[in-house]
Amino acid sequence: MRTNQKDKLPKPSIKDSRVLMYLGVIDEQAIYQNTESESELAQLWNAVYKAAVAEYESTRVNSKNVAKWRRAYMGDFNKLDEHGEETDEKLKALRKMAYELVEQKVNARIPAPKMSPRYHSDLIPVEATEALIKHEMNRMLSEEVQDESEHSTLIDSTSWFKVSWNPFDNTHERSGMPLVEVCAIDTVFPQPGISDYKKLEYIFHKRQMTLTQVNDLFGRIVKPLKGDLINVVECYYLNEDRHVGRFVWVPDDLTVLANDLEWGMRRRRECADCNTIVNTESECPVCGGSNFHYVGVKEHVLKEDLEYIENPYRSGDEQDKAKDQMSANPTKTIPKGTVIPYYLIRQLPFIPKRTIKLTDDIYGISEVQLQLEPQDLVNKFYNKAERKSSMSKAYVTKLKDTRINDEDSEIAYIEVESAQEGQAIQVKQIAADITEELTMAQTLYEVTKSTAGVTDTDQGKYDPTARSGRAKEMQLVASEQRQAAPTTQRNIAYAGVYELLFKYLLAYSNEERSFIKLLPDGTKRQEVWSRYMFLDKDENGKLYYRDDFAWSVDEASAITEDRASMWQIIDQDFINGTLGSEIDPIRALRMYWHMKDQYGYPTAKFALAFLEEAVEHLPAQIEQALVNNPEAVELALSYIADMQSGKGVLPQNTNNSSEPSNNSHGGARDNVGKPSNQQTHDQQQQRTNEKNKVKQEVMDDKAR
Repeated sequence: MRTNQKDKLPKPSIKDSRVLMYLGVIDEQAIYQNTESESELAQLWNAVYKAAVAEYESTRVNSKNVAKWRRAYMGDFNKLDEHGEETDEKLKALRKMAYELVEQKVNARIPAPKMSPRYHSDLIPVEATEALIKHEMNRMLSEEVQDESEHSTLIDSTSWFKVSWNPFDNTHERSGMPLVEVCAIDTVFPQPGISDYKKLEYIFHKRQMTLTQVNDLFGRIVKPLKGDLINVVECYYLNEDRHVGRFVWVPDDLTVLANDLEWGMRRRRECADCNTIVNTESECPVCGGSNFHYVGVKEHVLKEDLEYIENPYRSGDEQDKAKDQMSANPTKTIPKGTVIPYYLIRQLPFIPKRTIKLTDDIYGISEVQLQLEPQDLVNKFYNKAERKSSMSKAYVTKLKDTRINDEDSEIAYIEVESAQEGQAIQVKQIAADITEELTMAQTLYEVTKSTAGVTDTDQGKYDPTARSGRAKEMQLVASEQRQAAPTTQRNIAYAGVYELLFKYLLAYSNEERSFIKLLPDGTKRQEVWSRYMFLDKDENGKLYYRDDFAWSVDEASAITEDRASMWQIIDQDFINGTLGSEIDPIRALRMYWHMKDQYGYPTAKFALAFLEEAVEHLPAQIEQALVNNPEAVELALSYIADMQSGKGVLPQNTNNSSEPSNNSHGGARDNVGKPSNQQTHDQQQQRTNEKNKVKQEVMDDKAR
């Protein structure tokens, strides 16, 4: 009897899976207990954490105000008293000004990175780094995270970008990826008294994690207070060597989850039994073990020679285009067996994103805070107008004994007994005057828009103040200048994010990363990024990584992300003749469609394929002439055959010798006709004119 193969496979047990953790059922004996030193550190850090929270609650952006701004944005708010404080009375939100103006200011575009090189040799690695970040942007900083950060910044005044390394986002070719998260203002508590985030020495982050997440990240089991969620506080700090460390604990019972003095150190996944590096597999390929852990490492030994690849032309050292190719420089080769250090993070992983920065304040200004009181007044006027309008009605006067059938709400029937009684019935229409309320509400709305720097043009409304295209253009420029300060703070935040992304790639990326780059001629070339591009030696021969680059954003990248606008710009350039001339229209068309293809024009690839095929054909006029004249085709073929056989006519010999010319491009035969007088056409014509003039004078003399 044959045994089914499925019966041999081990079936998972309910106690071996995560189901019990999902249900909140854990073994009491497996709950982690602090050591004596961990308990002491937890108490000390928890006291500093409470001080940082108290400092935050004493600011103008405390959790109470932030909660009020969030409710106002959602249209769920109470009336304000004469001091601007909330009362217990709800106010009907007939106009959500905060929501309207915040949505007007949300910028969905992520600016492109700009990395400034210091030397000519930096050009290649700098271009590769910028291209890599652009290529991997959707993985590291998604559009969803970008939208969340925009709303959080405008509503709460400030949001925090947290940049970290995600080792779980790995494949067989990738050891992990940098990750950008958005943290709300009331979950991040910086060091008290510091207004420059780059000078922070420690910072706290409060969040919730599940039992399984805690077990995966820290290898410890903690008893939850409710369900399977656990409150966790992470403290990131700079240690004595200015490297980033991390201390993590549960504030409810002070259970320590991690005490990592060298958190910024590199980690690698190893088999717990034989220490073999295993990136993704669930089973060790050497010993077959299934237990893995992450080990911190500071250096590694090269297993093969590390060649320095350079391109003298692209780096600016050479002007000869023939040297535009990668080649190894043997003088900079690092031999195998050399101990290479790993890059260590020396910057806290948080970057604030603000609307407008105030002096000596790490937080910005909330857009909702600026609109809160005007929104309250506008809705008070609208509510008053609504109440007055609802009381407007028609009043009917009648005799006391007149009967009215009011069963029908639309038509009222009145029975009268005489004409005099009918004349006594009158209708009085009473209409409420809400002009003053609407005028005040509109005035307050315009004032609020002016404060926020939003115009009718920004909202897509009709704006009669600009009557020409030039006036409209100046109006848009003025609107952009009004938003210069928030845009500057936004760019500063993204520049800080890109700098940290670069440093995390230096620290944790094991492998070379390849991506495709589109060249100006339309061809695609595979580029490679490696952390070894930034490896250098100091004057003592010690290896280190160069990370002192200036970071900013490419402000011109906004238009390049709008494909429809780029199509129009390319079309306009082609119409104006800036992409080529009539001398070589095929090259101009190629450039035009390559540019269209770069920005994803739907039919660009078909046009390029057609142009490539058209190059192999003669011009349409010549092809048509050959079709209409078959004799011309025969003559052309005969001429080609003669040229290939060496019987073609030879050009005129310009060396005045009897030897035949080696240049067989046709022309007059040698030693035929009168010998040359070695004069140009102009000289011969002038000489002939002089002879004719003399001859004419002789004939005139004879005639006299």
